[in-house]
Amino acid sequence: MSRQFRLTFNYKTENRTLKIYNSNISQQDSIALTNNGFRQFLTNLVLIIEGKALTDNSNNLVYVRFNDFKKKYYLTYLIDDKIYKQETGLSDAYGLIKNNPKDNKILQDKLASIKDDLKNYSIKIYKGLDAYKRFGYKNVFGVIELKRKE
Repeated sequence: MSRQFRLTFNYKTENRTLKIYNSNISQQDSIALTNNGFRQFLTNLVLIIEGKALTDNSNNLVYVRFNDFKKKYYLTYLIDDKIYKQETGLSDAYGLIKNNPKDNKILQDKLASIKDDLKNYSIKIYKGLDAYKRFGYKNVFGVIELKRKE
């Protein structure tokens, strides 16, 4: 198991803004934050409260509640303006998949039908804050948009 660390931050809320202040972060703590993917906490942080989500526009991140996606979450495909959802597997703290996602047969058939014609499609991938802003809270884990070229 990896080493755990704890840091305490001060915060202040004003209207729809949450400001997180880091007081004295040691060099060892800053290395731990960086190594664990929390580099954004090295400086003071300003988050915007938008419903259930907290958005960090300066770092292009969105924070969501774990309990809202605890059981399952989906990767969304938008193919020719029609929405398809593919369940994704949930992993535990060790990165092992806890459940097998169910296949979406309709999505598989649609992808198979356009497989040979992909050169006539433009593909855009939205994830995180971009997916949240464009497609909403439930689609924050990613949207793959395939649109037929004109």
